Amino acid sequence: MNLQSCEKADILIIDDQIDNLRLLSNLLAKRGYRVRQAVDGEMALIAIDTETPDVILLDIKIPRLDGYGVCSYLKKNEKTAEIPVIFLSAFDEILEKTKAFEVGGVDYITKPYHTQEVLARVETQVKLSLLHQKLQSNNRYLKRQLKLSEAAQEFHAQPQIDAYLLHQAIAATYNGIIITDATHSDNPIIYANPGFERMTGYSLEEVKGKNCRFLQGSDREQSGILELHNCIQEKRECSITVRNYRKDGILFWNEVSLSPVKDESGQVVYYIGVQTDVTQRKLAEEERQRYEASVHKMNRELHELNTKLHRLANLDGLTEVANRRCFDETLEHEWRRLSREKQPLSLILGDIDYFKLYNDNYGHLSGDDCLKKVAQAISSVIHRPADLVARYGGEEFAIILPNTPTSGAMQVAQKILEEIRQLQLPHKASKVQSYVTMSLGVGTVLPTLGISETTLINQADEFLFQAKKEGRDRVVSYPV
Repeated sequence: MNLQSCEKADILIIDDQIDNLRLLSNLLAKRGYRVRQAVDGEMALIAIDTETPDVILLDIKIPRLDGYGVCSYLKKNEKTAEIPVIFLSAFDEILEKTKAFEVGGVDYITKPYHTQEVLARVETQVKLSLLHQKLQSNNRYLKRQLKLSEAAQEFHAQPQIDAYLLHQAIAATYNGIIITDATHSDNPIIYANPGFERMTGYSLEEVKGKNCRFLQGSDREQSGILELHNCIQEKRECSITVRNYRKDGILFWNEVSLSPVKDESGQVVYYIGVQTDVTQRKLAEEERQRYEASVHKMNRELHELNTKLHRLANLDGLTEVANRRCFDETLEHEWRRLSREKQPLSLILGDIDYFKLYNDNYGHLSGDDCLKKVAQAISSVIHRPADLVARYGGEEFAIILPNTPTSGAMQVAQKILEEIRQLQLPHKASKVQSYVTMSLGVGTVLPTLGISETTLINQADEFLFQAKKEGRDRVVSYPV
C-alpha cells in the first residue's frame, strides 16, 4: 500500500460546526485526500448512499440523527458495514468512547484537534480500508475464475481451461495461494503462487514437498492448528487464523481458507489454501481489546473511588455515622417525598448530658471514644434502611424516622436511652447519674410543601430543651 493510493482516498467529514469542517477539510485536502462534507445525520446518509467513502470522520453531537445513530445505521447495512468510522467529540468521557466502539467505531479523536494525531489516525484507517477493498476485489476475481472452471467442466468431457489466463490470475492476486497433495499423508506443498512468496519470503523451490507446519516453527500450541488438523481429517472446508513466521523470522497473522478438491470418484486429491496477511487487523483488534480492558479497569477504579468519596462526603470522620451535610440532604429529600405520600415524619434530637464536664474530667481523647460508643449504641437500635443516624454537631445526635408516628418514634427513643444506659460509661462529673446518659426530644409532623423542614427541627429541639429542664436522662415529646 503506497502513499499515492492513500492520497486518492475519499473521506467524508460529518460535523455541524463549520469551523471544525473547514479545519479538518483543509488539513486532509492538503494531504492529498478527496474530502466531502455533511452537517447533519440525514445529509450524511444521502452522501454515503450517493458515493461510498473510504473513511468517515463522524462527530457525535450532530442534528437530526446523532453520530451513534448514523454509525449504527451504517453497520446494519451490508453495503456500508465495512466503512471505518472515526468518531469526533469535544468530550473525552470514558462512557462516550465505550459507546462509540460498541456501535462500530474503529477510532476516536477528541477536540481540539492535533494535526499529527488526526493525520496518523486517518492514514491508518485509510490504509486498512483500501487494503480490505483490494482483498475483496481479488477474492471476487478468484471466484469468477472458479466459476469459469466449473462451467468448463460442465460443457467439456475433459476440462479445458486457458492455463495462461488462470496462471496470470493466480499470480496477480495479493493473496497467497498454495496447493497440497491430499493423496500423501503429510499433505506436501506442490504449488505456491507469487503472493505466497511475497507474504512469507519463501520461494516455491524452498517449500515444495514440505508440510505447511514449517511456517509455525515451534509455535504449535494454537487452537487454529487443531481446527486445521480436524478439517483435513474430516475432509471439509474451514477458515482459521494462525501465527506464522516469515523466512526472516518476523511473525505475521495468517488467515487461511482451506478447501478440498475431489476427483470424479469423489476422493479428495488436493487442498487449495488461500492465505491472507491480517497482521494489521489483528494488531488493531488487540489494541482495541487492550483499550477496552483499560476502560473497564478505569471504570471499576472510578466506581470504587466514587463510592469512597461518597462515603467520605456523607460520614462523620469520628463516629462513622452520617454527618450534618448528609442529615440536611436526607431530611429535605424525605420531607418532599412524604409531603407527596401524606405520611408522618419523626425526628429525634439527642444530647449527651454534661458532655463538657466529661471532657474536662476525662480529657478529649476519652471524650472522642465516648462519642464513638454512643453513636454505635444509637445505630444498634436503628434497623430500617430509610432511617438515618447522624452526628448533628458536637455531642448532639439526630435520628430521622420516615413514615413513623410519634408513638413509634418514642419507642425508638426509649430503646436508645436503654442502650446508652447499658454501656455504663463512667461519668463522675455528671449531675444526673454516675455514668453517661442522654436527653432526647422527639418531634413529629405531617410534611407539606407549604412549610419548611426546620419546623420539625425546631419542634424536636424544643422537646430536647424540655427534657433537659425536667432533669435530663429522659425523652420528651407530645403526649401519645
